[in-house]
Amino acid sequence: MTDIHSHVIWRMDDGAKRHAETVELCRIAAQSGTDTLFLTPHLLYWEEAEFLYDQREERVAELENILEYEGINLRLVKGFEILCDDDIFNIKYFKPYTLAGSRYILIEFSFENTAEEDVAAWCGYLISCGLVPIIAHPERYEFVLSDILSVERLSQKGVLFQINAGSPAGMFGEDVAITALRMLNAGYVDFIGSDAHNVRMRNTDMQDCFDRYPRYADM
Repeated sequence: MTDIHSHVIWRMDDGAKRHAETVELCRIAAQSGTDTLFLTPHLLYWEEAEFLYDQREERVAELENILEYEGINLRLVKGFEILCDDDIFNIKYFKPYTLAGSRYILIEFSFENTAEEDVAAWCGYLISCGLVPIIAHPERYEFVLSDILSVERLSQKGVLFQINAGSPAGMFGEDVAITALRMLNAGYVDFIGSDAHNVRMRNTDMQDCFDRYPRYADM
């Protein structure tokens, strides 16, 4: 499996806090069937982007050495999860902050105060820059929960979607689970990621989440 969304790097955001937790999250990922793990710390403010980039580069290099020493067979790939607001229109160069330096860019928004029209505008700008936006955990946004057809409309504009592995398993509540399952059933899920933050509550064991998915659901 490939996990395109995680907060495993220690002390970069609200994810892992210590080296030991980072290593354990990598071990859990490898043992549960993940062979490629994207490291996507939050990028919340563009004025911090260069500092976060340098910090990520240093820590990923250190982590790769640790995993080799520990015998943990896991390919690490670099990226960011970028918070979008109107400031995005001022940015012209995104490549250092995309997934693996590709055209694909993982983005998020405020959960409660975001309108579909704003998301369409932000994604349209990114597409005009030659990028492919991937919306992280769309099943958790209020505008999607209130109107599932927003997913279809955004998809028609060229937007891709990544749901959290724990969402259909009920990790974020019944409404989110139902929305995630509807997206899966309708074919609007392009990627599934752990969005792992810690060992105890939201870890990198995606297979455990899959095992708890309902086998069928009346959507």
